[in-house]
Order: sequence, then C-alpha cells, then structure tokens
Amino acid sequence: MGIQQQNTAAIYCRLSRDDGGDSESNSISNQRELLQRYARDHGFIVRQEYVDDGISGTTFERDGFKRMITDIEEGKISSVICKDLSRLGRNNALVAYYTEIFFPENDIQFIAVNDNIDTFHGENEIMGFKSILNEYYARDISKKVRSTYRMLAAKGEFVGSLAPYGYQREPGNKHHLIIDEETAPIVKTMFEMAAQGIACEAIRREFRRREILTPLAYIAGKTGKYQTESVQKYPTDWNTQTVISILKNKAYCGHLVQQKKTVKSFKNKKSVTRPKSEWVEARDTHEAIIDEQTYDIVQSFLVTKKRDNILHEDNIFVGMLKCSTCGHALTFNINCRYRNKNYFCNLYRRSTKRCTSHFITLNLIYNTVLYDIQKKAALAKEYSHSFEEFLRQFTQEQAENSVKAQQKELERCRKRCAELDAIIKQLFEQNVTGVINEERFVILSADYESEESELKKRIETLVKQINKQKKDVESTSNFFNIISKYTDLTELTRPILHELIEKIVVYDGEGAGKSRKQKVEIYYRFVGLLPD
Repeated sequence: MGIQQQNTAAIYCRLSRDDGGDSESNSISNQRELLQRYARDHGFIVRQEYVDDGISGTTFERDGFKRMITDIEEGKISSVICKDLSRLGRNNALVAYYTEIFFPENDIQFIAVNDNIDTFHGENEIMGFKSILNEYYARDISKKVRSTYRMLAAKGEFVGSLAPYGYQREPGNKHHLIIDEETAPIVKTMFEMAAQGIACEAIRREFRRREILTPLAYIAGKTGKYQTESVQKYPTDWNTQTVISILKNKAYCGHLVQQKKTVKSFKNKKSVTRPKSEWVEARDTHEAIIDEQTYDIVQSFLVTKKRDNILHEDNIFVGMLKCSTCGHALTFNINCRYRNKNYFCNLYRRSTKRCTSHFITLNLIYNTVLYDIQKKAALAKEYSHSFEEFLRQFTQEQAENSVKAQQKELERCRKRCAELDAIIKQLFEQNVTGVINEERFVILSADYESEESELKKRIETLVKQINKQKKDVESTSNFFNIISKYTDLTELTRPILHELIEKIVVYDGEGAGKSRKQKVEIYYRFVGLLPD
C-alpha cells in the first residue's frame, strides 16, 4: 500500500428507498453539504467524493463504494466521512467487517457525523448497537414494501417494472396498463400464428424476416435504456423463449398474474420463483389484445410436444388421444412397409405388462372425430334460430330446476330470512319487556332460528346451483359459436382440432374383423363430453 497523506479524506454519500420518510433529509445534496462543512471545520482535505444513489444499504455491491475501497487499498485516502452509520450500509455483518477489520487494517479513520462515531477518538461501543438497528430498519422497510406490492397486485394494480410488450403504462397512473398501438398488432399476429399451429421457432424466424424489433430493442429505442451492444447489433434477433413467454402471458387477455417471483431475503436480492399457490391473479384489469378462446387454443399447442416421424407426415392428433386405462397419450406409429398409420398406448409401448395396446387406426379415429363434429355442427345449424333449443339438447335439467325457477325460490328464501330476523328481534324485545315468559321465548326463538338456519343453507345451495347453470349456459354458448363455424366441415386440421376439442379418450377394441367395436369419447372445449 502507498503512503497515505494525513487528513486526506473521502466523503461517502448513499440514498435509496430503504430511507423511507427520511429520503429528503438524506438527499445526496444535503449529505454532501453536511460532510463538506464538517471536513472544513475539522481540517480534512477532501480528495474524493463517492456517491451511490438509489442503491440499497443491504448490499455492498455498489459502484461508488467499490471505487472507494479500491482507492483505500491503493493508499489514496486516510479517512472516510459519512453522514451516519446507515449511509455506510444496513447489513450488520458487512458493516462490522469494514469498521472493525478492513478500515483498521488499512489505517482508515471512519467518521459518522450524526452518530458521533470516530474510530480514532472517543467511545464507539454504540456503533455495533446502531448497526443492528439500521439492519432491522431495512428489514422492516423491505417487509412493508413487499406487503404493499402484494396488496396492489390483489387489487388489480400493475406492479411490474416494465409493461408487457404490447402495452404501456397509462400516463399519470403507472399501475394501469393501456394498449401500445405500435406493438399490440404484433402481439395479435403472434397469437394468430400460434393458434394456427405454427411453431414458436417458425414465428421467431418470421418476425426476424420481417425485421420486427425485439421487445428489448423497442424499449431501447423508445426510452434509451438497455442500449447494450447486443441490442444495437441485433435489434431484430428474436429469441424463441421470448415468443413463448409472450404467448403464455395472461396479460394479453386482460388479466394480471403477478407476484410470481420474490427475493431470497432483504439482504440477498437473488430472484426466486414462488409456488403457483402464492401467485396473485386479478381478472379484467385492462383492455385485452386477444380473446380467451384464442389464448386457450395457443396454450394447448404450447404444452404439446410435436415430434417428427419417419415419413415426415403431419400428426394432427398429437397430444390429444388419451388411453382410457392409464391416461397416457397414444403414440403415432407408421408401418413403413405397408404404410399403415395407427395409434397405441405409450405406456404399453414401453412395457406391455403395464397396460394394453388400445390400438386404433388413423383412418378410424379421423372418421370418428370428423363425423361427430359434423353431427354437432348440423345440430347447431338446425337450431341456429334458437340457441335455447340447442341448449336443451345438452342439458339434463328439468324445467322446474331452471335458472329462472331457482332465482324465484332464492328470492322467496331471502325474503323469509328477512322476516325471521324481524320476528326474532321482536321476540327478544317482548321477552325483555315481559310480554312473553322465558319458557315461551326459548321455544319460539329456537323454532325460528332453526328455520332460519335451514333457509341459509338452502340459499347457499341455490346460489351455487344458479352460478353453475349460468356458467354452463355461457360455456354452451361459447361452444355453439365455435361449432357453428364448421357446418360445412369436410377435412380435419390440427388448428381445428385444438379449437374444438380438449381431449379424445380411446378404449380398447372388442372383437375382431368387421365385428370389431371400439369406444371413443370426445371431450369438447367448454362443454366436455356431450350426449349423442
């Protein structure tokens, strides 16, 4: 280490959100003025100033602080002056290391002006206690900040650092998203391509061919931030993972799913993913770019791993066919010699002892599904003038259990509950005033309270039934709107299957030859398994 000049001082200033309500008094300008005045009054020559603005005291990975440490090791300064101990940091272990080990080993005089700490003079036993309090303060602030963000997320407020690509923060309200007219059409195009079964890698290549700016390059051009060498050199080099993350984001259908990640602790800022049970979802928080139906179709494509086969033929049923016994997917198989195409249980393929084959030919499953879709579409066409008639074909509820009838019963139950509340209140008053004796009061109040309890249970049941039936009607309406598009369907494609069907369950065949029969269950989107 070089020879230090006596009274050659450095002043160190730091400010961050750790300071809470003290941010104004702790402003960099106020700290600098205080420390310069102290240095003049006590004969220190200030050779350097080190500043970290907006950096938490719980970390010592700060540019200004690290430059100061380097200069100390090179013998350029002999004293470090801070406004108070918390400016040095709010991590007790590291504050202790620098004040009790590093500074003494390098003959550094450390001064915290407002805490009356001077390591070359006076009693400094209070320093350890103040350091512990400073860390506790940072811990408390961090806890409050996290709690506030979680509360805002639950209310449907956007709390992310950057708006999702396709959106921007509303001017004057950073917690609300509005559509970015420049990038929203790009997001819509991406979802439309994905809903047609186009792979994410192909979408990436197409966006690159069209020279569409990546999300990071777009932000860099708008704000001047993130102007890295890579962004400047390859502004249209889309990444497949970026495409996937956009397609998986529920924000594009108007919902916010937040609080997916947190930090290990208030000291360790490393990001960790929370369990899904701790994510916070708020629905209908902003204008959607795509509808939920398109979103769901895209998700079904994303979870399906499409593998090439020996003849490079398109397997339109990939990920859809399920074994009725074990639930595994059915594997597509091609006999190259005879060019037979069929499916059988994937678990059976791995171990013939664990399941049976559930063998079915491509031709049979294709024709079965096509015929069933045509039949449902024909029904939709037949009842196109009346959705209610179409609805009756797929509901087992009797007329008296309709939503209308249940709504009337619910109103009667609620009215009777209100009457019982008034009666029970009147009974209490009559008992207190002596109009009825205690024995009579106990019998009557018990009867009325029992009736009220049963009514409340019935109300709860009716509300659940009404909500379920309303949801069923809405789901059937969605299915009706989709199936109505395919009244003239003559050919199946992978996008059509994903738009209409959730899964197809295949049972083992019975019999042989022309007498062979095989059960197939088709579960449609929104409505599930429908009666024939």
